[in-house]
This record gives sequence, C-alpha cells and structure tokens, in this order.
Amino acid sequence: MRAVAVLAVFADHLFAWPSGGFVGVDVFFVLSGFFITGMLIRERNETGTISFKNFYTRRVRRIIPSALLVLFVTVVFSYILFPAVRAKETLVDALWAALFAANVHFERVGTDYFQEGQPPSPLQHYWSLSIEEQFYFVWPLLLLGIYLWTRKSSHRGSSNVRQIALATSMAIIVAASFIWAVTQSASNPSSAYFSSFTRVWELGVGALVAICGPLLVNIPKQVRPVLAYGGLAGVAASLFLINASSQFPGPWAALPVFSTALVVAAFHGSEVFGMAPLTSRVAHYFGDTSYTLYLWHWPVIVLLAAVMQPDTVTYYVAVLVLSFGLTHLTFYLYENPIRHSKWLEQDTTFKRNGDVRFKISPQSWSMTGFIVAASLLAGLLTIQIMDRDARVGELSETLVVASDTKATAPVIDPCFGAASMVNTAAGCPTVFGPNELVPSLNTFAKDNQGAYSCWRGAGGPMPSCTYGSKQPDALKVAIIGDSHAAMLTPALADQIVGSNWSLTTFLGNGCQWQKWENGNRDCQSEMEKVQDRLVNGDKFDLVITTSSRAFGGASKSAAAQAYVDAWEPVAARGTKIVAVADSPTATEESIACVTRFGADADAITRCGLPRSEALAEEDSLIRATKMSAAASLIDMTDLFCTVDQCPMVIGGVIVYRDAAGHISATFSKTMGPDLVGRIKTVL
Repeated sequence: MRAVAVLAVFADHLFAWPSGGFVGVDVFFVLSGFFITGMLIRERNETGTISFKNFYTRRVRRIIPSALLVLFVTVVFSYILFPAVRAKETLVDALWAALFAANVHFERVGTDYFQEGQPPSPLQHYWSLSIEEQFYFVWPLLLLGIYLWTRKSSHRGSSNVRQIALATSMAIIVAASFIWAVTQSASNPSSAYFSSFTRVWELGVGALVAICGPLLVNIPKQVRPVLAYGGLAGVAASLFLINASSQFPGPWAALPVFSTALVVAAFHGSEVFGMAPLTSRVAHYFGDTSYTLYLWHWPVIVLLAAVMQPDTVTYYVAVLVLSFGLTHLTFYLYENPIRHSKWLEQDTTFKRNGDVRFKISPQSWSMTGFIVAASLLAGLLTIQIMDRDARVGELSETLVVASDTKATAPVIDPCFGAASMVNTAAGCPTVFGPNELVPSLNTFAKDNQGAYSCWRGAGGPMPSCTYGSKQPDALKVAIIGDSHAAMLTPALADQIVGSNWSLTTFLGNGCQWQKWENGNRDCQSEMEKVQDRLVNGDKFDLVITTSSRAFGGASKSAAAQAYVDAWEPVAARGTKIVAVADSPTATEESIACVTRFGADADAITRCGLPRSEALAEEDSLIRATKMSAAASLIDMTDLFCTVDQCPMVIGGVIVYRDAAGHISATFSKTMGPDLVGRIKTVL
C-alpha cells in the first residue's frame, strides 16, 4: 500500500493525473497510525512498559537523516536557481519543516491573501510529515496514560478493559476530528487541508485497526481476499472520483482512509494470496523506498521547473530519472545504514561486505547535527543579506502620492512599460535581458509599493483612506474593490493631484462592489456599510471599481447582476461609475518562464500567454456593464496584449507579480496617464 500511495502522489504532482492522486497521503496516514500503534502495543505486551527513549530513537533514525538531507540539498539549489526572495522563503519553509511544524506554516501561508498565486514551495510536501510527527509526540503519551489508568482493572482480571479503553479513546478522537474536518472543509478549505486537527482522524483509523488486532486475526481466510480487493478498489476509485474541487479532507477522505483500513485488516495476522499488486517484488521495492521517494520527488519537480520547460517529454524523463536515482542512492547508501545502526544508543559502526569502514560515536552524531543546523543558519543569514541588498529601493509600505505642489504628473518614458504599447510609432525596443528588467527578478514578486497600505484583511473591518488634492473644488473620487482594484492605486497615485482629484479607498480581501441579497460572503457586511455611505452619505463625483475576473466562478450571470444591483442606486444620485475591466490572466508557467534559470533575452520575450488563453475566462464586470447603463466600461487590454499575445514583459517592465493576475506596481504606474485619460473621457 505504501507503493500505491507514493506512486499516486508522484503521478498527481508530475502529470496532474489521476485527479485524486493526492489521496496517497491519506493512505500514508492510515498506515502510519497502524504501524506505530501496533509497535507500541507489542512493546507494552512483551515488556510490560513503553520505552519512550527507544521509541523516539527509532523514529529519529528512521525519519530525521533523510528529511534533513533533502531539506539541506533543496535549500542549496533554491539559492542557486531561484530569485533571492523565493530562495529566502524556501529556507524559511525548511526551518519550519525541521521543527515538524511545516503544516502550521503552510496553513498560515495558504490562507494568506498575499501569497495567492505565488509559485509552490519545493518543501510544501513536508506538511504531511509534520502531522505524522506531531501524532508520534502525542499518541504514545496518551497510550501510556490509558495503560496506567486501566492498570488496576487489569490486575482484577478484566483483560479486555485496556483494549476497550484504547478503542473507545481513539474512536472518540476519530469522531471528533472527522466532524471538525467536515466543518472546516466546508468553511475554510485551505486551513482544513493542512490542519493537524482535521487530519488526526486518519491516523486514528489506522490506530483503531491495530488496537482491534486480536479480533482481526480471526477473519476467515476466504474473507481476506474480498476485504483486500474491496479496499484496493476503494483506493483506486478515490484516485479518479476525488479531485481538487472535492470537499477535502472531510468527508471525501473517508473513501481512501476506510478503504486502506480494509486492506490493512485483511493482511493483519495472515498472508493474503492472489494479491500481486501489493506483494510483488516491484511493490516491495517501492514500499521500502516510499518515504525516500516522497521526500525527493517534489523538490525535483519544482527545482527542475526552474531550469527546464515543464510539460515536455524531456522534463518528465529528467524528473523520473533524477527522482528514482536520488531515492535509490539515498535509501541504500545513506538512509538504510543509519536506520539499522545503533546511532543514539552507542558507538555506531558501519560495515560493508563484512569490513569495518568507519565508526561514529553519539558525540560525533551530535556534532553532525550541529553542523547541519549551523549550515542552515548560515544559509538563512546569506539569503537575508542578499534579500536586503536586492530590496534597496524596492517597495514602499505606504502609497506615495505626488505632492500637492506638483502641477503635473511625472513624465513617463514613452518606451517604458505600458507606455510602449501606446507609442507604437516610437520604435521602442521589445527585447530585454534579465538584468534589464524592472522591477528586478529578485524583487518583482513583492512589488506592490503601498497598494495595500490601506487594506481590509480577511474578517476585518474596512478601512478608508483619502489621498490626493486637498483643494475645495477637487473631484471626489472613490475606488472600491478587491486586491486587483488595489493594484490600480499606484496607477492613480501620480495622476490624482495634477488632475485635482481627492481619492478615497475602500479596498479589501474579497470586497467586490456587489449587492447580495443572501449568502455569507467574507466582506458582505463591510460592503453593506460602504454601500450605505455611497447612497446616503456625502456624494462622490466618481467611483472607480474593478475585481478579479476569476470571481464569480460558474455563476457569472449572478455575479454580474450583483454588480448592477450595487451600482444603480449610486448612479441614481448622479455619481459617475467607471468599471475597469480586469487584467488578462497569468499562469504559474508564465511567471516561471521569466525567472527560469539561464533564461536569456530571447527566451524572456517569448514568456506570456496567447491572447485567446489570457482572456478566455469571462469577466463578469464586463457583462454587468452590458446589462446596465449605470457604469461605463474602461478596457485596458490593449496595454497588456498585442493582437495575438499577452507578454510577461512590456517595455522592459515585468507585468505580473504572481499567477493570480496581480500586476506589478511598476507596471501599474506606467498605466497611470492612459488610465486617467480614458476615465476623463466618460466624465
């Protein structure tokens, strides 16, 4: 089953097939819960106690060496292949993983609005290992506590008391965790996926199978193949029935979890004949090396994507060869010798072919651990220094607006950024080397220049800030919307004073300017307050709005109607409304193309998406402007795309800072004159 699990995960990560390949992790959870619990129960039955020292020594020898090796190698190559900001983030990920808290870290990152659209961490798969390690810390203590609590009953001859207490305790944990998983998966899926509390029931199911071991040995031989094939069929079905849109881990993880439990129960205490998929030499090999392959496969996939074009035969072959090669070498030359040694117990002697090769004492192993930790720390300091240098002049935490004393906005180079799309007759250059790009490859992912300095986070109140002209006759302008609207503020910042505009912002996480009669959307109550201010408060002369074209999903018509319902009461007061069409979409590959190791000017020029693909998803904001005359549409697509392509670099400026379609503040600023000019035509 380990072989099935790791190959399913590998296939899903590499080929995006099968759709539910990620359930291999859930299979691992069940197996881990079963083996660890069975090991502890056997030790208690054979010795009368549980040795925490021996248990954790075995766990450390089994898990730590390979885990640290992969962390170290991944961080080193991230420093070589990634821009400084991403390399630093990878090292931070490694430190969390080394502390067995990667799931906590990625749960936080996964729910961080500003991490949306960022490329995946090469260490993201460590989240599942962290959950297992947390289980290993807690479950042995709970197990021992139950044994101590039932000791007197056992002495009185109640031999089943402990078994019942163990089973009852774990059943309660499983039930509570599963209920929480279902609840959280529905309301907060990003958090639920990484949470220990929504996952512990899966390890608990495996533990329950181990606790019920004495009963399982009585399963008739004729029934065992039925259970085994039934469970295997359930796991196979989950690979294709479950996908990224399934509510997960609750309740859909129940299918692979309980199916795996059936297979484990079938094999417990007896061989099951006719199960070649699970008992062949190939299955044994991948089962034995599953942990090592799991560790290596994801860093290889992510790191090679920084060097090679993904989704090509060459890339697939390179990933397979490197992943399996590293797994084989690591398992036989590094992991296995350590696992079968007496490390942490006494002097460790490694032998090969009967000859002593070298001897290592516990003190030497401690020194090795110190060296690894020191190396990680040195890497962190190095990348921090590089990142600090790269960030000089990069970002502003506060939106910088042109001074009131300026009569006109700053002059923009006619060939710089979006201006080059307007001044086509100027003979602007179209090819730029990696060192000529603005912002730099090391900083573009963080280039927001204060766009979120007045921002509502998830679940928080809506702040309101006013910038620009303070003249009594200034045009009162509001900008309303989500993070895509926020990225228009750098475009407006240099223009509003010269245009005699006073700009008030209402920007926040999920805060599209819409009116919903029903539902419990994150920003709904805050937007109701904004709507009341627009309708009943001091009148604005102009309201600018935009939002992500991805918003609305399959309900584009409903989303469009919600826009119209919000706009019309405000327009009825005489307020002009301008809806700015969202920018074309970007993808992870288009971002990776620019940052790919060794990419030259010609390669960067080809980075981007075909126009048809970049505009394939309908923008419900555009649909809304066709449904009602309350708002005028401003479409800036001609600044992003040529007739057939939407490039990642325009006029030497990197257009997008992530795959969620957030434009860089630098490119936004270059759009400013044209954006404001077009808005003025509809006033």
